[in-house]
Amino acid sequence: MDFNVFLRERRPRWQRFSALLDTADQRGLSKLAPGQADEFFSLYRLTSSDLNLVQTRTTNSAVLEYLEGLVARAYAHLSVPRRSSFFRSWWLILRHYFPAAIRSQWKLLLASSMALVVGVLCGFAATYAQPSQAQVFLPAEHLQESPRERVARLEADERAGTRGVRSADDHAAFTVFLFNNNIRVSVLAFALGLTFGVGTIIMLFYNGAMLGSLAALYMMDGQMKFFVAWVGPHGSIELPCVMFAGTAGLMLAARQFRRREGRFIEQVRAVRPILVDLLIGTATLLVIAGTIEGGFSQINTPTISYTLKICVAVALFAALITYLVLMPARPRPAVDAANL
Repeated sequence: MDFNVFLRERRPRWQRFSALLDTADQRGLSKLAPGQADEFFSLYRLTSSDLNLVQTRTTNSAVLEYLEGLVARAYAHLSVPRRSSFFRSWWLILRHYFPAAIRSQWKLLLASSMALVVGVLCGFAATYAQPSQAQVFLPAEHLQESPRERVARLEADERAGTRGVRSADDHAAFTVFLFNNNIRVSVLAFALGLTFGVGTIIMLFYNGAMLGSLAALYMMDGQMKFFVAWVGPHGSIELPCVMFAGTAGLMLAARQFRRREGRFIEQVRAVRPILVDLLIGTATLLVIAGTIEGGFSQINTPTISYTLKICVAVALFAALITYLVLMPARPRPAVDAANL
């Protein structure tokens, strides 16, 4: 090999590769234009090949160190992007990838929503027809007093300034409890997708049945306005989150029925970016819902009117739908997906 000819022919592409690396260092690999990205990967392969030639056919240490530096810089971008950070990745998911994931899985989201809605209707109908059936769906603490008695007690506490959550410490502990409960339900809805989706459907149905049964009790006792004002502010975000988690669970289930398309683990790996986006976006919204539930939802008349609380619930739900439907979204870049 004529080393001078080798240098003269290869130096321009090394310089071009170095310029692309400089751009990636400054802006991140994902910010390269599509044409630049294709060129980057092509030059990475060619430069790696040139490095092998220099290592085996020459003893020029300066060229060897130069090429090793180029290849090492490129490898660092491909394996662990230098400018990636938790908050930047989290923001990109909320800003682009989570809405895109919801829209791409609208059929499974519809199935998840139907399971929850059917549960609500069944729980409501069963309890309305036979109030004693409420004990099938609801935990004992919801049946210790009638809705009318509970509302009267809460409003009396509100007027006396002795609401159940009295201190900042109590509020923090209660909010953490709600976070844990909401996340537990969502994680179960997702993980039970491994039961070919049966567990996910049951979880969605049962949570819907609990809500429907509780709604029937409050309606029959003439306290429906309180119920909507109590559940609405956090439920407008929390219930869609349960559906989103169920959607992720049904994605797992769908892969179990597609064995002809490859092994289950390979199919899951292919949709891993979407699953991650769904779960991180859902967890973030659940934190918001838990904060509302631990605070605003617990405030009653006369401090805040039920009509105002219902208006807030409607506004929150409208904001969520607007975000999911109208927020400009883009699919996750291949490089980002590979490095989750």
